[in-house]
Amino acid sequence: MNLVIKKLLNKVSLITPNIPETEILTKTKINSIQDMIKAGKILIRLGAKNVLIKGGHLKSKKKGYDVLITKKLYKVFKSRKYNSKNTHGTGCTLSSAIATYLSCGKDLIKSCELGIKYVNEAIKSNLNLGKGNGPINHLNSIVLDKKFKK
Repeated sequence: MNLVIKKLLNKVSLITPNIPETEILTKTKINSIQDMIKAGKILIRLGAKNVLIKGGHLKSKKKGYDVLITKKLYKVFKSRKYNSKNTHGTGCTLSSAIATYLSCGKDLIKSCELGIKYVNEAIKSNLNLGKGNGPINHLNSIVLDKKFKK
């Protein structure tokens, strides 16, 4: 873990750890939004430029909370939590969506907001494939022409 902190953390624009990953990196326990903010500040002190802690593991039935921490501010993103076993790939999808929005010229806060919205819609419109934990619906924002819906 020291290698990640020493060699990688300060080389990227944004890290997007979930709560268990953040707990390992910071050696702290996270049970609340305030704990997420404190842990994010630790990661900033360790060299991260910006941190988006994904709060899907927080004990909350109806709301999801993701927290963006920078050197200057923190922002809590609230969203509806969907009861779904089809959440495989949410972390990778979120970081890819944020990178995509950043590459389109959106600022960091807007990119995080839009990325979180995209992932939440992909969870909400899940495909319910197979047994166990299935994938999110990456195609949820594609609108098909009527001639393709036959």
